[in-house]
Amino acid sequence: MQITAPLPIYYLPENLWSLFTRPGRELTVRVLEIEGKLLYLELGGYKFQARLAGTLNPEDFKPGELLKVKILKTEEPIVLEILDRSKETEEAKLLYLLVKEKPPLNVPRENLIKERGVIFEILRSLISKEESKDKKGDIKELEEIIGKYLKASDFIFEEDRIFLPFILLDTKSWGYLELPIPEEKGDRVKILVLKLFFQYLGLVEAIFYYSSNSVMIDLNFSESTAYKLAREELQNLKKELSFFKKEIKINLVKKETRPGLFLEKVG
Repeated sequence: MQITAPLPIYYLPENLWSLFTRPGRELTVRVLEIEGKLLYLELGGYKFQARLAGTLNPEDFKPGELLKVKILKTEEPIVLEILDRSKETEEAKLLYLLVKEKPPLNVPRENLIKERGVIFEILRSLISKEESKDKKGDIKELEEIIGKYLKASDFIFEEDRIFLPFILLDTKSWGYLELPIPEEKGDRVKILVLKLFFQYLGLVEAIFYYSSNSVMIDLNFSESTAYKLAREELQNLKKELSFFKKEIKINLVKKETRPGLFLEKVG
């Protein structure tokens, strides 16, 4: 009896990750092998695998054929939709890419805590400033608030907002303050956006809202490590901000942020 060994597993190569970060992007891949519910694919000379989903069957494919696919989802698992195939069913023809989980970065906790301290201090300084109707009058105050951590800064004026970009003193982290035209959302007013790009914690976004009796802060994190640390440190942050006369409400969110999406929003 002849036993056929299973084909090796090919996870999506790191060299291709950047191609699969934008939903809606269309790519053409080549089918190399079919093994049960797995397709062995090739793109740009790199091999990787995808799992069939929905109504797709191994018999629907043949080695050597080209597939036009569209990226539907970029978070793991990455999901592709096959285009230009017969419309036998309304159900989407989907492929799930096999992506090897990235090993967690072994970052010393003292580095994370140091960056956490910067966040605490800036948030504490910002929350201590009452909302001002004259945004230009606040510019000097904002410089003073984060001046302790700045290496360089300059103001950018636009019709509907003011930016203060800055580089932190470690020269490896940076961010910006954005003062938009106050935007009402229900009974609260959006007054300030702070974005910080840290060497270890990644992107941390703080959106400030004022209401008649409280200040609300949405804290968004792009990295799981930063989000986990934020949950551990939430009570400490609340204590840091407990001096303020209004109630402080903090909402923690783990949010995917891709470079293309970020640049599209900033413009």
